[in-house]
Amino acid sequence: MWSPSDGFPVLTTSRTTLREIVPADAAALFAFRSDAEEQRYNDPPLTDVDEAGALVERLAREYRDDGVVRWGLTVGRDDVVVGLLGYNSWNRDDARAEIGYDLARRLWGRGLAAEAVRAVVDFGFDRMGLNRIGVRTDAANLRSVRLLDRLGFQREGTLRAWFVEHGTPHDIAVYSLLRSERS
Repeated sequence: MWSPSDGFPVLTTSRTTLREIVPADAAALFAFRSDAEEQRYNDPPLTDVDEAGALVERLAREYRDDGVVRWGLTVGRDDVVVGLLGYNSWNRDDARAEIGYDLARRLWGRGLAAEAVRAVVDFGFDRMGLNRIGVRTDAANLRSVRLLDRLGFQREGTLRAWFVEHGTPHDIAVYSLLRSERS
């Protein structure tokens, strides 16, 4: 079974590479995390590259301190980070974790997110020994909902008015995939 002490894992698919995000990636991270439309269902858009640098530092610290692994997504031979995905939490005792993901808007609709999330899910079941992988997504984020449905995740329910943004309550759709349901 994989442990963070084994070193940061690199995952590859037919079109993507998922690798560690490093300080040199701050500008690339800023390029897509500053896009208000791309961030519509995610964290607030970044406003300057220093915030991206702080995000890189936070992700490295969470990996080092908690073993929470999040990858930078690159496409083809280009080593520029165009997405961020991975495990937001990992409960080792209960063999469960939650994932999150986002991808530069210019790459939406090409199946890259599905390909990368599949690799992250496989890593979780095969290498982390997970029994359950969960996802919470804004219920209005239809792209994310369709992605989870396509990947075989089961909708468990809705957390109604879970958070308020700009004075408007938002529902959260809760999904999971169990090892026994994996296709």
